[in-house]
Amino acid sequence: NSQIDGELIEVRYANGWFITISTAGHDTTSSTISGIALALARNPELFAKVKADRSLIPKLVEEGLRFVSPVRHFMRLATQDAVVAGQEIKQGDRLMLLFASANRDEDVFPDPDTFSVDRELNKHVAFGTGPHSCTGMHVARLEMKVLLEELFDRVDGIELAGEPKYLKTNFVGGLRSLPVRLVKSS
Repeated sequence: NSQIDGELIEVRYANGWFITISTAGHDTTSSTISGIALALARNPELFAKVKADRSLIPKLVEEGLRFVSPVRHFMRLATQDAVVAGQEIKQGDRLMLLFASANRDEDVFPDPDTFSVDRELNKHVAFGTGPHSCTGMHVARLEMKVLLEELFDRVDGIELAGEPKYLKTNFVGGLRSLPVRLVKSS
């Protein structure tokens, strides 16, 4: 029932948005959540820290997004000549944006290969940036926040119960399986 300038949007356009929201939201959110679960299982002190201070959950979500970088890359077309980090780019050049690389940039993130909720400024690009930002990023953050709040209410730890297995992909991905055991104190 969406309208633009008083006219209903085309069914094909609406269907495109439905597919984008349902698939992109599922893959990226589930990949990030499983990556956070792996970090919590590998770092019981991190689990205890966040369980004791729930105000860290938003930082846990942001660090999960940075660390996992579920969207691996996007291609873009340069619309004008530019110089980026000393590299000349010509109008019409195709550029591959590597989100995982940007989110592990040592010039931006101290100790980038460490999962840490103590980052004061976490300027990751897991949801893109500018006009190319993910339209569902607010829903994804909320979903992850609520899931983690519920998890910390119900369990006292996460333990690995097998080897994590990763998807073999170059676009959107993360863990294919993460065998865990949820720990509950009596």
